[in-house]
Amino acid sequence: MYKALTIAGSDSGGGAGIQTDLKTFAALGVYGTSVITALTAQNTCGVRGIHQVPAAFIASQLEAVLSDIPVQAAKTGMLGEAPAIREIVRGLKKYSQDLLVVDPVMVAQSGDSLLAPEAAAVLRDELLPMALLVTPNLPEAGMLLNRNISDTEAMETAARDIRLLGPRHVLIKGGHLPGDEMVDIFYDGKTMHYFSAAKINTSHTHGTGCTYAAAITAFLARGCPPLEAVRQAKRFITTAISYGLNIGHGYGPTDPMGGLLRELAEAKATDSVCRAFLLLQRTPGAGKLLAPGLSNLYFCLEEAKTAGDVASFSGPFIVRGGQIIAVDGPQFGQQSWAADLLLSAHRRNASARSLLLLRFTEETYAAAEAQTLIPAPPGSLALQAFPRLVFSRGGPGREAFLGLLGTSPVELAQAAERLAKQPRSC
Repeated sequence: MYKALTIAGSDSGGGAGIQTDLKTFAALGVYGTSVITALTAQNTCGVRGIHQVPAAFIASQLEAVLSDIPVQAAKTGMLGEAPAIREIVRGLKKYSQDLLVVDPVMVAQSGDSLLAPEAAAVLRDELLPMALLVTPNLPEAGMLLNRNISDTEAMETAARDIRLLGPRHVLIKGGHLPGDEMVDIFYDGKTMHYFSAAKINTSHTHGTGCTYAAAITAFLARGCPPLEAVRQAKRFITTAISYGLNIGHGYGPTDPMGGLLRELAEAKATDSVCRAFLLLQRTPGAGKLLAPGLSNLYFCLEEAKTAGDVASFSGPFIVRGGQIIAVDGPQFGQQSWAADLLLSAHRRNASARSLLLLRFTEETYAAAEAQTLIPAPPGSLALQAFPRLVFSRGGPGREAFLGLLGTSPVELAQAAERLAKQPRSC
């Protein structure tokens, strides 16, 4: 089992510090341990108060963890006062913690300093030389070097100068730079490596630095070398920002679990679509309901917004010898008018999540009406009951189709099974 340690402050709002570090460790399959250095009273609107944990109790926490649990990697975040930092240095040296990521939390988002000058000096002179990697943003790098850093050229120079303070690797985070790219520079003592991602239009970025450093720590604990750990963590934090959470009245946090939850949701959706397809395959006469070159099954995620949130088979179903065949498995992100139709229905009624396209005939339509499936033309999807029908009899520039619209693929496959048993539907 991979294990990591975070030494940081507690965020009562859950968006940064210890809370997001542990979420990040868990999302990346790493068991998390913690040493709490400070308690904060904060929410999405700001910090209301900070209570520093006494240095002796910080030392007690650190001793308790490291004397029993052999962690592969550790990180530091908000550390507080100079005596606390000295105790942390002493404890980490005692247990020879070599894979150490130092996130020098020195400046609040408001621009206020979070470290007294004496504490900042201890961090710079005693903790940084122990670090495998230090991860300052631009204001923090500026505080470490006592100068302004405002472009990538200055970031490169800063990386070289900060490495002279003792850390083996330096990651300068450029999220504060103007422009459309988030550019970070990693320096290993020989080469500058650039990591870039498009800026995401969101205000929910609280805890970004903590999450990023925690992800690096988790990948180090899993055995990645520093450059690869940063590369993987850059992808992780970009995803976490893209799933930023609007949970309060201010600036929400990134979501370290967002990518993992998305994977789980996609897996469940894919499984549901496949189970529905198997039910169609086993239904006698179901092949006669299908329209060549058209019939497919669609299922969207909750709160779906684009075709990227819709699963469907890569091509229409094929009927061969009475057997329904899918050319390939379900995939997300295929653009089509049917996916747009489902998304339109889902926007109007969140329960509308699945669509099954069938061949339109008057007989099948009448059979569907007889099953109390409620008809509605595509232009007036006032969805109230499920399953219901959407249809077009075709015409110039319009394809004839009969669509079953419902809450799940299995529900629609069951509705198709009832239709297949109607003599007039065949």
